[in-house]
Amino acid sequence: MEVILSRKNKIIVDTLNIKKEPFDSLFLDNPKLIEEAVKCGYVIKYSLICSDKSKNILDSYKFLTCYPHYFVSADLINYLSDTKSPQGIISIIEFPHNTQDICLQDNFLVLENVQDPGNVGTIIRSASGTSFKNIFMINCVNILNQKVVRSSMGGIFREKFRNFNTLQDFLDFAKKNCLNLLVASMEGESIFKISINKLKKPYGIVIGNEGNGVSENFKKIASKIISIPMKNNLESLNAGVSCSIIIYNLDNLK
Repeated sequence: MEVILSRKNKIIVDTLNIKKEPFDSLFLDNPKLIEEAVKCGYVIKYSLICSDKSKNILDSYKFLTCYPHYFVSADLINYLSDTKSPQGIISIIEFPHNTQDICLQDNFLVLENVQDPGNVGTIIRSASGTSFKNIFMINCVNILNQKVVRSSMGGIFREKFRNFNTLQDFLDFAKKNCLNLLVASMEGESIFKISINKLKKPYGIVIGNEGNGVSENFKKIASKIISIPMKNNLESLNAGVSCSIIIYNLDNLK
């Protein structure tokens, strides 16, 4: 068994570059997430397997043998992984997230300038448990960011994404496709008072920037402005929590 030992090896350099600047590939160092990605139809480009743990890893995750894999030293696994106790496996997954087929007949989310990776990961995780299967992102944090991937807890593999560089790009897209938009904002109608009969499906929930909220241009074209009522003078919740409450409530309207 040939074992890669050098940090200068091309495979190691390429893996580190994908981790630092992901584009259409996803860096995963959690075997359960790797397995979830494969179950959802994603393809492993290659895996790096710790030579000291290779037998146990390949016995536990036999699907890895169906894809290219390389044996590397424990030192290299520790070098590449962010986790304190690496589990001995790193996989690079093909993830062409901006060319996925979007079905405009499904409910969807629109995230505008949401920059916190924890918020985006939480939103993706919550959406994966609801009818909101498409996520349009306008100038948001890269969904391939490691913190986004981890906090999505596998939800990233069950959603479809499309990026828009500017607000105008999305507004043109929304107009062309006659999208029905519900904007989340503090001055809107309480989501707990909305009737299912008032909602024309499919519809999209627009979630704005953590500090500035949703752009005024969105409010002008929204079919409805909605809110979560606050008590005790609390101004708002963070984007991840707010979005989760809204979509679960709307998904379960009677």
